[in-house]
Amino acid sequence: MIPIMKCGHAANASFDKKPCCAICAGLDPGAYIEAPMPDLTGRKASCTYGNHAIVDSNSNLPYFEHCPTRERDSYYCGCYGWD
Repeated sequence: MIPIMKCGHAANASFDKKPCCAICAGLDPGAYIEAPMPDLTGRKASCTYGNHAIVDSNSNLPYFEHCPTRERDSYYCGCYGWD
C-alpha cells in the first residue's frame, strides 16, 4: 500500500528520497509527513470528476485522498484522460 501523508493524499512523489504529496507540496506541511495508515475497510472512494465512479477505497488509487470527515474518500478514475 502507498503511504498516506498528513495532508490526506496518498504519496505520489518523493522528496529527499522520502514519500511526499506533490499536490500539496509547498501549501501544506503535512505533504511531507507520513500519517498512520487509516483503516479503509468498508470505505468507498468516488471520482471527483466526470462520471463520479465509486470503488473500494485503496491508497493505490490514482490521486487518492483519505477524507475521514466525509462519507467517501476521493480519487481520479481517468475519465478525462491522463495527458
